[in-house]
Amino acid sequence: MNYMDEHILSLKNKLNHDVASNNENMNLSHTAVPDQDNYVAEQNRVLRMGDELIPLEWKTILDGQMAFSIPKSFSLMALEQSRFKYPSEHRPQIIYTSLDGTVNTTFNPTESDLEVDELPEFVEQMADVLRSVQPVRNWIGTEMIVNRSGLSIGIIRFVAAGVDMNLYNEILLFIHKGQVIMGTFNCMESDMEAWLPVAENTVQSLHRLPIPSHPTYEKGADSL
Repeated sequence: MNYMDEHILSLKNKLNHDVASNNENMNLSHTAVPDQDNYVAEQNRVLRMGDELIPLEWKTILDGQMAFSIPKSFSLMALEQSRFKYPSEHRPQIIYTSLDGTVNTTFNPTESDLEVDELPEFVEQMADVLRSVQPVRNWIGTEMIVNRSGLSIGIIRFVAAGVDMNLYNEILLFIHKGQVIMGTFNCMESDMEAWLPVAENTVQSLHRLPIPSHPTYEKGADSL
C-alpha cells in the first residue's frame, strides 16, 4: 500500500458517513490575507441570490486560525440535532444550517497529513471513492482552484439519491498546517441553482487569519 492509499483509507469512512448522513436525514499556496480593517469593513457584506440580497457574516474555524463568511440566517446546529443527523462519533465538529435545516455547511479536520502539491491526486482518489460508495445520480466532477485569498482547494461536486429526494453535494478539501481539512456543502437538488452562490461564497471567502482570532467573529461552539 502506498503513502497516498493510506490517507485515502483513513478518510474513506469519515467522508462516506458524512455524505450518507446528509442524504438519509434531509426532509499550500501563499495566502494573501486582507488586513484587519478590511475584515471589519466586510462584516456587512451581502450576497445576491436571485432578487434577494442576503446579509453575510464571518465565522471562524480551526481555533480562530481561519475564517469564512456565511448567511447571517445560518446558525450552529444544536448538539441534539447533530447527534440525530450525524449519529456516528465521526460527525463534523462544526455544522452550520439554514433556518429550515435543508442547507448545511460543515468543516472537520482529518488525521491525514499532506503536502499541498499532493492535494490534486488526493482529490481525484477521494472522488473515485465517492463514486464507488455513494448512490450518485449525477456526477458533476472535480476541480482544483486557488481562491481569492490564495488558498488551494479541491472541490468534488455530485448529486446523490436521498430517502425521498436528490441532494446536491460539494466536498471541499484543503490543507492547513500540513493537515487535510474537509468541508461539505449540501442542499436539495431542486434548490441547487438558488443556493450555488452560497456554496461559491464559502469557497471564495475561506482564508487564514493573521491573528489567532477576532472578537467580532463568531466562533463555533465545538470549535475546530
